Amino acid sequence: RKQLAETGWEVFEVSYDSLEDMEAVPLETIDAVLLAPARHFPTRYMDRLAECKIMQIWSSGYDKFNITDAHDRGILIANNHGSNAVSVAEHTILMMLGVARRAPEMHDRVITGNWAGNDHGMTSYSLSGKTLGIVGMGNIGTLVAERAEAFGMKIVFADPEVNTIPSRNWTKITFEELLGVSDFISFHVHLEASTRNLINTGNVRLLAKKPFLINVSRANLIERKALEDAMDSHQIRGAAIDAHYEEPTSSSDELMGRKNVFFSPHVAGSTVDSYTSMLGACVENIREYFETGSVRGLI
Repeated sequence: RKQLAETGWEVFEVSYDSLEDMEAVPLETIDAVLLAPARHFPTRYMDRLAECKIMQIWSSGYDKFNITDAHDRGILIANNHGSNAVSVAEHTILMMLGVARRAPEMHDRVITGNWAGNDHGMTSYSLSGKTLGIVGMGNIGTLVAERAEAFGMKIVFADPEVNTIPSRNWTKITFEELLGVSDFISFHVHLEASTRNLINTGNVRLLAKKPFLINVSRANLIERKALEDAMDSHQIRGAAIDAHYEEPTSSSDELMGRKNVFFSPHVAGSTVDSYTSMLGACVENIREYFETGSVRGLI
């Protein structure tokens, strides 16, 4: 708010918890809209945006936003790709370590005093020497690969938009090949028609090395039934999930009772540092558009 005000903008703030407050905002005069992560902008209010030129989404993900409504009204849409990439990459490594080393169970054993036995050493795994398959080698995928490589992991990736990575010993393979050779598989792509159910009941049998699945992107990149079946049949060793099929989650969700899953509440991109970077990038993109007409992250 301070940055926008300093550049002469008049700012109206509305919480998603009280969208009815938007009735009092002069939407007909609004030039730009800044949207909190992964939200829908009600069509009834978009109809009033007679002067709006651009809607800037705070986050990288945009699958929940009603893009068609905006496009039909001639409003540009931009996402905020890259500005929280470091936070997401670090969280990915956290999730990999957490599920491979059974962090939730170890935490529970300490606080309950249940130190009996040492069986966790027989079902806990190191990252070093393992193959990490990265689905989507964009900003986040690249940062994950760099960090995983520091742990001694071999990197393979599948991405139709990326051919080679100069000066990196990372190997591009097909998605089907990646399913077969990876000890860990991490997803870093947007949820679109072409990426929905990338892992499904038809190809889950290709997970030859019983990998850990790491998903900090969108839940529906993995078909839920395929995930549950893979757990039941031990086709995977475990899963680390930050993005969920239903948000907020519920304790009645059958997935919540499984021991070989490490959960976090969709916070991979959320740190003080990333918020500062993300909001600063949004303000700069809006300013740049009105000064020069250029837009980064145009959807």
